[in-house]
Amino acid sequence: MARRFEVDKINLDAYEIEPFFNEKYVGFVIKWDSDIGFGEYTIYKAVDSDKWQADSEHMDNNEDKAFLNELLKQFVTSLDIVD
Repeated sequence: MARRFEVDKINLDAYEIEPFFNEKYVGFVIKWDSDIGFGEYTIYKAVDSDKWQADSEHMDNNEDKAFLNELLKQFVTSLDIVD
């Protein structure tokens, strides 16, 4: 299945990372905005599991993770490395 929008042409902005932890899950939410809309990309795992999963709101699939790659690239670029 072809991607509807090219990730590098929609002015994607990963503007907030919000970690969470509860009795069932641990993970983080990446809040994003772009020319095509806005949303949340949730990455999580059960507290008793080593398997990470993601809810992309239909922006990615197992064969094409370009949207997540761009979100994470922006996150890494924004980090301040402390020695």
